[in-house]
Amino acid sequence: MADLTASDFAEGQHYDVAVGETVLKLVVQRVQPLEQAIRAAGGFRLEFLGPADPILPQAIYPFAGQGETKEIFIVPIGRSDAGTQYEAIFN
Repeated sequence: MADLTASDFAEGQHYDVAVGETVLKLVVQRVQPLEQAIRAAGGFRLEFLGPADPILPQAIYPFAGQGETKEIFIVPIGRSDAGTQYEAIFN
């Protein structure tokens, strides 16, 4: 994950996240640069929106999209009629 940067993501990008035999579609809702990051590639925060169910527990998941797969640690941060929100922080 050390080589990922905020520019690798854009709002509206779709990713397929495999959880066992199930594949969930998560969409990037927000890309936010973070100041004072210790990473050489810079810090940033991502928000994803997924389906309302199932809610994924915090863990590292494979995000397949844009021709590659990225391993990303996400945490559920909220739920609404639109679905479940997840956050990933790179700092």
